Amino acid sequence: MASQCVYTMEDVLEKIIKIGTKVEEIEKRLNAIEAQQTGNCPIVKTPKVAFRTQLSSNLGTVSSGSTVKFDQVDLNLGNAYNDGVFTAPYSGTYIFSMVLGNPAGKPGAFFMKKDGVGIIYAIAGHTTGWNIGGVTTVAELVTGDRVWVEGGGHVSGAYPTARYHTGFSGILVNAY
Repeated sequence: MASQCVYTMEDVLEKIIKIGTKVEEIEKRLNAIEAQQTGNCPIVKTPKVAFRTQLSSNLGTVSSGSTVKFDQVDLNLGNAYNDGVFTAPYSGTYIFSMVLGNPAGKPGAFFMKKDGVGIIYAIAGHTTGWNIGGVTTVAELVTGDRVWVEGGGHVSGAYPTARYHTGFSGILVNAY
C-alpha cells in the first residue's frame, strides 16, 4: 500500500513563507557581493582622533611617578588630550609615541601608563652627549580608558634654538 502525503493549506503557507525568507537572505548576500565587486561598498570612516604635544621648557628633576603635562599642544583632533592625560573617546586600536631628550649626566625616564598600569618606558641622559629615548606602541582601549606619561629623574624640554625633543602623541587607528 502506498503512503499518502496530505498537506494542509497551513503547511503549504508555512513552506512558502520559509522559502520567501531564504530568498530574501540570498538577495541580501548577492547584493553585498555585487557591491564589493563594483566598488560601491559603504565606506566606514574611523573618527578623527589624534594629538601631538611637546614640552616648551625644561622641567628639571621630577619626582618619580609625576604626570608630565606637556604644555605645547600642536594637534588635538577630537579634544581627547587634556591636562597631561589622553582619554579614549572611542573603543579601538590606538598608536602612541613618546620621546625624552636629555643631556649627558642628567638621566631621566618616561613611563607610559594606561589607567595606572605601565605600558612601556624610555630613558635618556645616561651616556655622553645628548640622548634621545623614544618608543612607539599599540594599545587597545575602550571608551574612557586614560593614557598618560609619568616622568622620573631629569626631564628636558626645548633646546634654546626652538628645537623640541620631548613629546607625547597618539592616534586612533581603528574604532570599533
